[in-house]
Amino acid sequence: ILISFEGSIWKYVIYDLSVWCVLYALISASYRLGMGPTQREIFEDICAFFYTYSEYIPMTFMLGFYVSTVFSRWWDIFNNVGWIDTPALLIASCITGRDEPTRILRRNLVRYLVLTQALVFRDVSACVRKRFPTMNHLVTAGY
Repeated sequence: ILISFEGSIWKYVIYDLSVWCVLYALISASYRLGMGPTQREIFEDICAFFYTYSEYIPMTFMLGFYVSTVFSRWWDIFNNVGWIDTPALLIASCITGRDEPTRILRRNLVRYLVLTQALVFRDVSACVRKRFPTMNHLVTAGY
């Protein structure tokens, strides 16, 4: 049921959450059912050791560093995607005229810009890839 949610956060974390829960259950069951008193004492000492030294690297620092890295990667990708607004406005202002050949030239140049952007988005977005799976779909759409 959780996998069917389109765009849900659960869709992306359910596998990791399931693995973590299974591993936690296995460790808990082995501690409660499979270990003797001396093995439990050793296990508790190991847990106390890791708990003591886990305070040297604060979790908030690690989480902040991770979020900063993910956001900067996304921002770099967003900035490097070619947007057609500026070139289209430049074409409209530089190629002037109201006659038919000039209008067709401007239209074709902007159509090539839209085609270029559609080709880039096909590589980036799964939704655009579904909409235009082959080059023939782009031709049919008029690009």
